[in-house]
Amino acid sequence: MSSTNGTAAISSGDAASLVNGTFDVGDDTRVGMSDRRAAPSSTLVSRRVVLTGIAGTLVLAACGSDSSGSSTGGTAPGSVQPSEGLALVRFFDDPSVTTGTNRRLVFGLADVDGTLRPSGPAEVSAVLLDSSGARIAATTGQRRDVNLPRAYYEFRVDVPQAEVYTLRVTSDTATADASFTVAAPGSLSFPGPGDALPPFATPTMADAQGVDPVCTRQPACPFHDVTLSDALAAGAPVVYLVGTPAFCQTGICGPVLDVMMGIAADFPSLKFLHAEVYTDNTATKAAPAVDAVGLSFEPVIFLADASGRIVERLDVIVDESELREQLTKLV
Repeated sequence: MSSTNGTAAISSGDAASLVNGTFDVGDDTRVGMSDRRAAPSSTLVSRRVVLTGIAGTLVLAACGSDSSGSSTGGTAPGSVQPSEGLALVRFFDDPSVTTGTNRRLVFGLADVDGTLRPSGPAEVSAVLLDSSGARIAATTGQRRDVNLPRAYYEFRVDVPQAEVYTLRVTSDTATADASFTVAAPGSLSFPGPGDALPPFATPTMADAQGVDPVCTRQPACPFHDVTLSDALAAGAPVVYLVGTPAFCQTGICGPVLDVMMGIAADFPSLKFLHAEVYTDNTATKAAPAVDAVGLSFEPVIFLADASGRIVERLDVIVDESELREQLTKLV
């Protein structure tokens, strides 16, 4: 299998099967299957006008067990090695994780040809290896798929140093390694846990700020009544989604927004907001909300406490069960 070094930037509607060595799931379950939407006539190259179609990046095929029962060692981030039957599909950008505790990693289980498995165990075991290959922790991945068309496994790890780590996942008798980069706080273009959520005059139904439509969901979601700046100033915890249901690269933005809509009423003390990714339905120019938080991928949900500090960032995919757990902590 070819290597998958890095994540390709693709313009809206163009979930190409292989762009710059990156496999994308799009709306299919096979990594490398193209999205069914038509591609736009122009290709965008700047981060300010391109979002990265990262969900479904095949980061590493499994390391098959040898006769002694051990697995082969970790490899460089994004590389693919021969496997006896298991591959991991990364559902987060790299780098996007910073040093700290309880950091979120999300992966899908796939066959070696990149086909995401429609079923799987409720939990899988994993170990975290540092850049030298030394085992530093054990963890468990929980399967998440409540009210989502695609399942994933959520892992939580402590990563104290800025370096390349490897997550070694075992499902039944097969093992797969996935390397990922952990960056120093403040080194990424977008904020994360511990950072302040930057205030911004997000478009509202009363003042679209030049964005049309304000919401590409049909019918529109109810999370466009106040700006992010006003919500933060009000002193209530904020749940802020940046994503585009109509033009999402991952096929997940619409379902994630629907999940948020389905449970928002259960958390009346939280303020929910949504901002679109593009300025209009041509999907060729990024909306100012994207640049305001420095994003190069979507969807992203920022959870900020009453002081405006981000306590969690949920990238790319989240189901109802995980979102409920995180919102309960935020209340």
